[in-house]
Amino acid sequence: MQSSLQNNSTDTKDTQRAFLNILDDYSVEKVNMENTQRSVLNILDDYSEEKYRAEETQRALLNILEDSATDRINMENTQRALLNILDDYSTEKANMENTQRAVLNILDDYADEKEKVENINQDLIVVNKELDAFTYSVSHDLRAPLRAVYGYAQILNEDYGTKLDTEGKRIIGTICKNAERMGVLIDELLAFSKLGRRELQKREIDMNVLTKGVLTELNKLMAHKAKINISKLHVVKADYSLIQQVMFNLISNAIKYSSMKEYSHIEIFSKEIKQDIVFSVKDNGAGFDMKYYDKLFGVFQRLHKQNEFEGIGVGLAIIQRIILKHGGKVWAEGKVGEGATFNFSLTIN
Repeated sequence: MQSSLQNNSTDTKDTQRAFLNILDDYSVEKVNMENTQRSVLNILDDYSEEKYRAEETQRALLNILEDSATDRINMENTQRALLNILDDYSTEKANMENTQRAVLNILDDYADEKEKVENINQDLIVVNKELDAFTYSVSHDLRAPLRAVYGYAQILNEDYGTKLDTEGKRIIGTICKNAERMGVLIDELLAFSKLGRRELQKREIDMNVLTKGVLTELNKLMAHKAKINISKLHVVKADYSLIQQVMFNLISNAIKYSSMKEYSHIEIFSKEIKQDIVFSVKDNGAGFDMKYYDKLFGVFQRLHKQNEFEGIGVGLAIIQRIILKHGGKVWAEGKVGEGATFNFSLTIN
């Protein structure tokens, strides 16, 4: 019995030891398991970290690839832009070369035209001199026979006037009148031809003094009186006697062509326009039709009938020739029945 209890006691202790061993083993296994878990967790953490790094690396690689693609696109765009610039440059260069060639051709044409113009001008100078000489010669040679015709008509009228009937006296009167008119025409033609040979003698001219002198002379010669307003006129440098002739012709024309008006009004004024002094004579007279403007300054050209206003048709031609000789211009504006304004310009220098 005692032996049996001892045996049982021994078995219990063995069981306890075995259980304790099991517990120890369990504890060890638990520790091992926890270690294993921690290892696994560490591995998982490492994996997660590596995965994150891998993802970052992937993202970085993708960004690099995207940047590379963008850079490639930019490079291609840059290449295309450079090619376009080169194309544009080539086009512009070609255009510039074409422009240069065109300019050179224009310059060549200009040189040729300039030479032609100079040759034509020289020919015109020669022709004008010949015409002036011819006009002077003809006008001078006409004087003698004209004086003879006029003289014999006067003698016939004085010596045999009482023996002539009314028709005979009318014919003699017509001969004398036309001979006188022919004499004036020859004088005007001679004066016109002399202008081409005359050298200018320029000096400073007070146009107010010159114009007042012209008016004093016209008051003695012309029966018709007009109200004339003179503004303060500019001083110019020109040939005194020739400019005096210009003002005489312009003012006398203004008085003549406004003589049919009940109230004749003439204005004389000047103004500075850029490098020119422009003088104007304005009247409220008969005026003229602008469609005949081209005939206005021609020799022996008249826009009014002889029975309306007397004249030869040389006065305006003389004015134009004098002003052109000074390097200026002459022009006019007019309207039938409302008057006209005649202008001429002289350069300041």
